[in-house]
Formats: sequence, structure tokens, C-alpha cells
Amino acid sequence: MRLRALELIVCPRTREPLTLRSPRMEGDEVMEGELVSPRGDVYPIIRGVPRLLPDADRVSEAAQRTVDRFGEQWDEFDFMGPHYEEQFLGWIAPNRPETFKDQVVLEGGCGKGRHSMLAAQWGAKDVLAFDLGSAVDTAYRNCRHLPNVHVIQADLFHLPVRPASVDVAFSVGVLHHTPNPSHCFRELVKSVRLGGRVIAWVYGRENNGWIIYGVNPLRLALTSKLPHRWVYQMAKVPAAVLMAVGRGVYQPLSKGALRSVGDKLFYREYITHISRFPYDEIHSIVHDHLIPPIAHYIEREEFESWFTALRLEQVRIGWHNENSWRGTAVVSEWALKELGAL
Repeated sequence: MRLRALELIVCPRTREPLTLRSPRMEGDEVMEGELVSPRGDVYPIIRGVPRLLPDADRVSEAAQRTVDRFGEQWDEFDFMGPHYEEQFLGWIAPNRPETFKDQVVLEGGCGKGRHSMLAAQWGAKDVLAFDLGSAVDTAYRNCRHLPNVHVIQADLFHLPVRPASVDVAFSVGVLHHTPNPSHCFRELVKSVRLGGRVIAWVYGRENNGWIIYGVNPLRLALTSKLPHRWVYQMAKVPAAVLMAVGRGVYQPLSKGALRSVGDKLFYREYITHISRFPYDEIHSIVHDHLIPPIAHYIEREEFESWFTALRLEQVRIGWHNENSWRGTAVVSEWALKELGAL
């Protein structure tokens, strides 16, 4: 943790400033120590990461198991790659790298830190990378070289920031793994200043019936309960098949004279898209769908209602790869008053 983080974070219980106590430094980083609120709440700093966690009884068993499973995943699939920039820009379109330049940015659910890293490299003033699980340790390792990234273990339902204090808040692929995605989205909006921007990407319900009625029952009954290494091995075969079919069939049929044939292929947009990724990335995508106890698939109407219910401005909702929804908007005065942030 760098000392700059103390200007940005607060106690998640009281929203009061935190004081650093008994730090052990490595250069300009606090590796161990404590953060203390005025009323005496104490939060440890462990391996360079502040642990601003809520009371244990505030996190449901299913939610805790979900973040634990993703913590194991990101510890395993901790690599970074150049393909992440294209992937991230697809999820947050029409936003571009300039959206983050000179901004204080909050990522809700940072995983291994790949998107926080990109926001930082695109010129963000600060990036607050929050995650509830042990993935923060992987994110810290991946982002430690970036002085403008602050990795913090925290609950998205109890964000340790002042209301209306950040310029941009985004969450990619995380809201649908929380117990209450719409409530979590509202907490993100609450953190953003008037005129700032919120960005979200979620699984769509449309066009995903084969997952909802085929993969999900298997996930809920079996794979979300199996040991991590078992699922890791299980995911290798479908990942290899997916890559082979994507590159051998879908890619050739997605261009030229055969495009009219390719347009009729099952799940064409998505399979063609991910088949360009390295095998390890495809393996992680398959694994990702098999491990979480919680996964919601959200209809466009519901997703759009998150934005309209708060009267956000300049709302843009987009269909991504014909299986998911991305949304972005400017935070309005009405929204912040409704959420108690003004």
C-alpha cells in the first residue's frame, strides 16, 4: 500500500478517515501495519494489501464461497497478456482509454488486476482496485510496479470510499456473481461524483439458454463443489475442443465467400471472438463458468432498469458478442441524492 491510498479510502463501517499505525515499509510501500478509524476499528495491512473487510456475518456463505473460488482461479491463471486490451475495450465500449486519463478510478471486483492495470497504463491518476477475495494478492503482484494502482480487499456492498468521490467506477464480469447485482451496481454509482461515469458488463440471459439450462445445473450440483484442481483438469478438454473448433471451423467461415454459412453457426460471435485468444485464456474462460456458486444471467430490460431507475444520463446499453450486456452512463444529481451521496 502506498501512502497516497490514505487520501482515497475510509473506514467501510463509519466512512471516516483511517490512520496508519505501526507500518513496516519497503521503499515507498507499506507492507505490514494497521489502519485505525477514529472509533477504534482496526484493519490489518498484510503483504502490502489493506484488508478493509466487513463483519463476517455480513457476507453470505454462497458469496464467500464464490469469492474463494475466484481467488483460487486467479492464483492459478495469474498471467497477463496483450489480448486483454482488446477484450476490455469490447466490454466497456463505447468508452476508450481516454475515459480513464487523469481520473480517480474504482474497479469493483479486480480479480487478478488485469483491468486496473490497463486503466493505470492509460493514464489514470489513481486506480482503486477492490476485491473481496484472496485474488487481491494476485492483483497486488501483477500491479505492484504501477504506483497509481492501490489494491484493497473490500466488499463491494460496503465500499471503503467516500460517497461521490471517484471520477469513474467500473465493474466487468463481477456484478452477476454477487448475491444482489442491482444493489451492488447502486453502490458503484454512489461512489461516483456528479458528472462522473459508471461502466458495467454482465452476462446476458438472452441467447444463453444452453448455459442456463445445461451448464448451470452441472455447475450448481457438481463443479462448484469440487476441489479447484479437479475442475482445473476437467476444463482442459472442453477448452481444447473450443479452441480447435473456433480456429478450424468458425474463423474460416467468418469471412469471405463462406460468411453466409458461418453466420448460421451456433454461438458464432462469441466462439469466433475467443478462439483468437491463447489456449491458457480459453482454459480460464471455461474454468470460470464451472466454479462459482453464484452466477446470474440478466435480461436487457432488467439491466437497463438499473440505469433508468437512478435517472442516469447519457445511458448507452450494448449487446456484446450476442451473449452479454455492457452499459455506461453519466452520474446525475438525482441519482446521488436518491442514494444519499449528496
